[in-house]
Amino acid sequence: MSTELLSSFFLTKESFNYLKPEAHILILDYSTSRIGTPTIEPWVRKSGVVTSHFVDAESPLPEDLLKKGFTHIIHSGSELSIMEESSFTGPAMDLIREAATLGIAQMGICYGSQLICKALVGGEAVRASPQGFEAGWEEVSFNAQAQSLMGVNSIEQVWQHHFDEVSLIPDGASILATNKHTRIQAWIEPSKRLLGTQFHPEVVRRMGNKIFRKDRQLLEEHGYDLDKIVLQGPSPNIGKVIFDYFTESV
Repeated sequence: MSTELLSSFFLTKESFNYLKPEAHILILDYSTSRIGTPTIEPWVRKSGVVTSHFVDAESPLPEDLLKKGFTHIIHSGSELSIMEESSFTGPAMDLIREAATLGIAQMGICYGSQLICKALVGGEAVRASPQGFEAGWEEVSFNAQAQSLMGVNSIEQVWQHHFDEVSLIPDGASILATNKHTRIQAWIEPSKRLLGTQFHPEVVRRMGNKIFRKDRQLLEEHGYDLDKIVLQGPSPNIGKVIFDYFTESV
């Protein structure tokens, strides 16, 4: 799909802000450490009302969740592997499919992106990364389409911490970003209002390095130099650019 055609799916930022009602954003937090909500919520608070729900075996998804008027859903990352079924996997994928049918905008971050693709494509859409563990403040290359739509730079530095990846994206979707480790670093499907990132745009330097320090042994086992990693951080404004684009244009 050409950049011109893809852009036609979106209103300009000015006209969209004039016409849209206040967003009602749901964060579905799959993180076992409960870190997803507090790291995502500050980025989207100004865009509307924010509700969060922690998803695990003890807190299943309410059957009436999509009847609450949400305009946007963010599926968080997780310490869990997409390659292992959890008690909530089936219900979460059902919710993703229903939300897509209803036209609710959805964004997936790492595990969340993998979950969306698994729900809409099938199990073959995800895999353990052939390159192994990716971690650090890594460079990601955004293509011309992404630069035009989102206002990102051609190269951005972002927080990475994952073993699994998306290998197939939904029909009609296109890749926005890639790097040497993971081919699908970001993707979009405009007609279904879907956006996915393998990296974590929500993670700021202080929080990211805190997690890296906690995971020193894991990082060093996979050949990463923690002392070098913690001297780095994300590109300026990358979190704001990604989340503003999702809440204002998708």
